Amino acid sequence: MHHRRSVALTLALMGGLAAMGTSSPSEACTPNIPARGDYLASVARTVPLDGVVVAGVRCDVDCPEGTPALVVKDKGTGEVVAGTQELVADLPAAGPERVLVFRPAAPLAEGHTYSVTLEGQDPSDARSDAREAEVRASADLDLEVGAHAMVASVRLEDSWYDTPSCCEITMSACGPEQVCVANEVERYVVFRLHNSEAALDGAGQYVQTVTFLSPDGAGLGEQTAWGWGGSVEHIYMDAAPEYCYQVTYKSLIDGATIEKERTCVPHGDAGATGVFPTDMEVFSPQIGRCSSPPKGFEDVWSAVRNEWATEIREAHESCSVSTGRGASSGCALSAIGLALALAGRVGRRRNRR
Repeated sequence: MHHRRSVALTLALMGGLAAMGTSSPSEACTPNIPARGDYLASVARTVPLDGVVVAGVRCDVDCPEGTPALVVKDKGTGEVVAGTQELVADLPAAGPERVLVFRPAAPLAEGHTYSVTLEGQDPSDARSDAREAEVRASADLDLEVGAHAMVASVRLEDSWYDTPSCCEITMSACGPEQVCVANEVERYVVFRLHNSEAALDGAGQYVQTVTFLSPDGAGLGEQTAWGWGGSVEHIYMDAAPEYCYQVTYKSLIDGATIEKERTCVPHGDAGATGVFPTDMEVFSPQIGRCSSPPKGFEDVWSAVRNEWATEIREAHESCSVSTGRGASSGCALSAIGLALALAGRVGRRRNRR
């Protein structure tokens, strides 16, 4: 059975890390207490004078019924801005987040700063950075979307090709962690697009739809995102000479659409796709950290454990010789430190890339 693109087993071999199927101690120890009720997840910070205020609103737990209401207030005068609100219907359901548009009844004032909050929100129910946002009205906002090219990246990711074996790590300050490993991985292409920094402010007034295309122009799928800070990805199981896309922008102000020309990005030197043997130089230290060997990898586990034991013994003997007698407390501590370093030296071996 193949485990393609499995979230739990996806590999992350970037920056020299071998994090396939393991959890990070820092992540395991960081408390993740979700905010109660609705809160502001993102707000476009600059708005044209006759534009709209756009905000992403999220809810994780204790979600109230109905659509939350945005309250926009002039921070200079203290006046609440009159207007209407709507839910952006063009966007697909993105989990717990919704995108709301507030239409002021009259143009905003040049250079004025406005606060954006949620009506009736208990300040204690949201994170401090999600209770209020600020937007600035500007007559100079560049609304020419597509003038700046989208930023594209072609990268390879791996998932287990065969069924993985898992084990638990007990030597962790944060409690048990799990390591999973298999004999083969399947490598595929992830093609990602996101707005360039120069286009962020203006793109906040648009929803963008990206159509991924094959080199011959056939459509492979569409993804829609709110243009401000939006990003989309498409997976190709087989490498192609190039990856093509076309972007359509729909204005949240008046509904007008702008269709850009097709763009293609070469595969370049990203590497080859396909099925490859798992690089045990990367994963054997992970397997060695297991309290007991994962099924099918007993020999690898034993070899790593024996190697570590030999290095610890040699360090202890060297320390004893240098003192002319039994190991001192300082040497014992050094040996313990070496043991911990050996047990945690994941990612220090050769990276497959």
